[in-house]
Amino acid sequence: MLKLSLYGVFVVFCAIAFQYVSKKVPEPFIDEIFHLTQCQKYCAYKFNEWDNKITTPPGLYILGLAYTRAIQLVTLDNIHSLFEACTNDILRSVNLVGGLVVLPLSLQVLDTDNFWTVNIMALPLLVSYYFLFYTDVWATILVVIALVLVVQKPLGLITSVYTSAIVAFTSLWFRQTNILWVAFILAILIDKRCKRRANDSFISEVITFISQTFKDWLLVVPFILVILSFAAFVVYNGGITLGDKENHTLNLHVVQVFYCMVFIVGFTWPVWLSTKTIKDYLKFTLGGAIPLSFTLISFYSIKYIIANFTVVHPFLLADNRHYTFYIWRKILNQKYSWVAMVPIYHFCTWTVISSLIRGPSMGKSSLKLSPITIIAFVIVVIATIIPSPLFEPRYYILPLVIFRMFIGPVQCNTFTTRTRHVTEFIWSMLINVLTITVFLSYEFKWPTENSVQRIIW
Repeated sequence: MLKLSLYGVFVVFCAIAFQYVSKKVPEPFIDEIFHLTQCQKYCAYKFNEWDNKITTPPGLYILGLAYTRAIQLVTLDNIHSLFEACTNDILRSVNLVGGLVVLPLSLQVLDTDNFWTVNIMALPLLVSYYFLFYTDVWATILVVIALVLVVQKPLGLITSVYTSAIVAFTSLWFRQTNILWVAFILAILIDKRCKRRANDSFISEVITFISQTFKDWLLVVPFILVILSFAAFVVYNGGITLGDKENHTLNLHVVQVFYCMVFIVGFTWPVWLSTKTIKDYLKFTLGGAIPLSFTLISFYSIKYIIANFTVVHPFLLADNRHYTFYIWRKILNQKYSWVAMVPIYHFCTWTVISSLIRGPSMGKSSLKLSPITIIAFVIVVIATIIPSPLFEPRYYILPLVIFRMFIGPVQCNTFTTRTRHVTEFIWSMLINVLTITVFLSYEFKWPTENSVQRIIW
């Protein structure tokens, strides 16, 4: 009953927020100018017209066209043409429906108490895009569906796996970097099929994993085909980015991994924070000569990465419509900020990895990552976000969502699991209310733009 009540609260919040955004932000906001315009071209059946500033494939626009047509059919709208029906509000609502209906239905298949579905729906980085026409919501939903299918296999083994591969392929039409999450899903599939003994070494697990990959070739093939088709696209396109390539060149933005870890830890602290967590971290860092030496080496390595692998994109310096502009200017760009950030980055990275090692707390073995799949998760996060020169929290949505799916609340005497779930919801909603309030109420002008500017993640 409580979970249902919180879901109701969240739906009401989203409905009110959507109405206010519709009223106060009727014109396209930032990248919406590209996405809305392009989708409306599709609704006018002008499929041969394409804006070269768009960096992603046309998945969102195909979905927007189909969604608008479906609404016309349901409402028996024979008065307006498809193009006339393809309004900003209608197109924006496709993400709201995805977040409030499709995402929770997908997560419910897992049937676990390690997370409350509403808490994943309410994650702040995701919520910001329920009210705008961006690719992030559906790029995330499709990966979650593909992942759930291989974890739970609700349609039977073969049908679930092949359906997962089709959904994973579809996700690439919303964001190209999802190809790395396709590889992660494949790793999860193989790993869940492995038979292990309790005393197996890591090397033995790797050998078992490789052997299982060949044994299950029939299950692996559809994902390999997805990966090969993407490789063919990259060769044909001359790179991973579809358009605006001059502003999306590949970099070694290594420090971005630490940014991601801080965001994950900051949004999920009600789940993992406890006195035991802090004690375990202190033991890990200070628990003897070897741990202390490793900690010092780690601290130095982080400082070196900050000094040599921090990319400052011109957009970060110039675009004050994002929180990252202020985070960089007020915190990260200060001369001695590294003194505070080195231990913070170290703690957050340790917390993410140790939480995944601990895994679910409610005995749901299907949501327990093995050492191999934890390494796969870390590799995918690194490979996804390091090449981007932008300090862009949107890129952290999938790492955040998947991390939350595979961990459970820390068990301790101070807080019950139920209390932690409720606290997590309250924490996310406080951030959501604050960010949507700032977005709607804080307005400013740019000399080069006629429209009102606002602040978003």
